[in-house]
Amino acid sequence: MANFLSRALTAVFVFSYGFFTIVLYGLIALKKGTYFKRPTEKEKLELELARDRLWNLSEDFEGLSHHILTLQSGFKFHFVANDKPNTPETINSDKPLVIFIHGFPDSWAIWRHILKSSSLRQAASLVAIDLPGYGGTESLDKYNATNVLEKLTELIITLRTQYGVDSSAESNKKRAIIVAHDWGCVLSMRLAAEAPALAHRFILSNGPTMKLIQDNIGRRLSTTKKMLGNAWRSPRDARVPLMQALRNLAPIGRQLFLSGYIFAMQLPVPFALHFLTGGNYSLLRGVHVRASGGKITPYDAAEGMASSMGPSVAEFKSKTNSGDSYPATLENERAFAHVMHMAGYYRDGAAIARWTKSIETITSLHSISGGNVLRRSSSGAGLFDNGPGLKASSTIVWGEQDIALDQRICLAGMADFLVDNSHIILLPRTGHWTPVEPESRAALIKAVEWAAQGEQGDVGAALEKSYPGVKVTARR
Repeated sequence: MANFLSRALTAVFVFSYGFFTIVLYGLIALKKGTYFKRPTEKEKLELELARDRLWNLSEDFEGLSHHILTLQSGFKFHFVANDKPNTPETINSDKPLVIFIHGFPDSWAIWRHILKSSSLRQAASLVAIDLPGYGGTESLDKYNATNVLEKLTELIITLRTQYGVDSSAESNKKRAIIVAHDWGCVLSMRLAAEAPALAHRFILSNGPTMKLIQDNIGRRLSTTKKMLGNAWRSPRDARVPLMQALRNLAPIGRQLFLSGYIFAMQLPVPFALHFLTGGNYSLLRGVHVRASGGKITPYDAAEGMASSMGPSVAEFKSKTNSGDSYPATLENERAFAHVMHMAGYYRDGAAIARWTKSIETITSLHSISGGNVLRRSSSGAGLFDNGPGLKASSTIVWGEQDIALDQRICLAGMADFLVDNSHIILLPRTGHWTPVEPESRAALIKAVEWAAQGEQGDVGAALEKSYPGVKVTARR
């Protein structure tokens, strides 16, 4: 009975807060005048051109070619790359492999500014993927942890082979690096914790690990309980502990407010769909405006929306040079109903649910590990006793002005989750969208170059060249 009551109260809270968020976001859009604003003919044309630039399989984008990779499981991934996969020159090249993984509500195209870097193209083979349900990649029935992480792991292992990182005779012949943002960061943190052999380094930007969030919230609630107990026992002196309790709860309250959109996505499909598409897609358009720092050109606005929307019917008919086409499911699912696939990551527990590895995944991970055992350094904090830490060398690059993630909840204590040769780097003038904001994307380019060129020298010094004032707050 107690469990039923608890679940019922939770469901009521989630629905109430999610509905409140929909109303709040709608009122904000109304106040800004964007809710009923219809696109002009010029804006429609800009969007049409942007979708052709980003999604036409027969045309390169700024020197990046499109590829459709069919895994052994039959699942189809779309990605762009500067070097053609599975060719003798690519396999035999000594260039490391760098895999970019995007977040919500984006696609491979959020990395477009970084992928244009000539120095980065010379230093590494660059691959930017679309996650399942996004862009040009096939959809899943459910976006639980097992479905998503199994497909993502199979893709990465296949790419490692096609770019010469592994072969039937030898593993880790050259470096593999994973660069991730937002939801890509959430998933990659799980990979770094549960499948660390996939990459020699993870570069992770503005996405949380749920175990750390749970620990930080739990500690603050426990401390607050003690403060309130002190206030109860000494009513005359209650003011100080009550104020301390409120200050201690403030980060939790702020994160709860910032996470309202997550609750909205838990609502029944009609509500969630309206939240994501209502008001001429005012939510998603607003995301791209915020990513640009509030000032956005029609060209950039069109590319941002084209990144989220994926290929249109026109691009669906295109083919790569090798004759591959988009998965058949995209023809009917990419008119923008696919936002529910995006929401599926939130609705189906991809961040927190258990990942049940298949025999094939376990065998593949063992094969590429090369017999090396990644060890962690003891922090003395005891966090590893309660859950998985990141077991691969990782560089956390965090924009301090993030409007979606409170640093005190999502980053405090992160050093205790890291192994040797890891870092936490703060970008003081940057918000959430590090791959898009000019200063932070320049810093990310330097971080990737540093990793691709063998991690020579200090990573903080490397980033300082393009981002003065960068702060390295933790080194392992």
